[in-house]
Formats: sequence, structure tokens, C-alpha cells
Amino acid sequence: MVSHYDAVLALIPLLSGGGFLVGQLTGLPGAIAGMVVSLAVIGHELFNPPWRDDEE
Repeated sequence: MVSHYDAVLALIPLLSGGGFLVGQLTGLPGAIAGMVVSLAVIGHELFNPPWRDDEE
């Protein structure tokens, strides 16, 4: 079964690619926003990893 943590790690490239696409469509502000969102997700998961149900 895929955990929340695994799902977020799989989502990081999608967020980065989405930020790149938004940057192509809107210019520099969109690219910066996409990068900030990607870094926020990565930072949140690094410093606040969810607990797995099978680990105690």
C-alpha cells in the first residue's frame, strides 16, 4: 500500500514540471511561484514526515 509520504515524494516532479509549465505560460512570476510551492512541499515532508501505520 502506498503511504502519504510516498505519494508526496512521487508528486514532487509533477509540481516541478507544473511550475515550469506555468512559468512558460505566465513568465517569471509563475516560475518563481512554482519553485516556491515545490520547495514548500519538499521542506514540509522533510521536517514533518508522516508516521506510517505499521511503525510504532
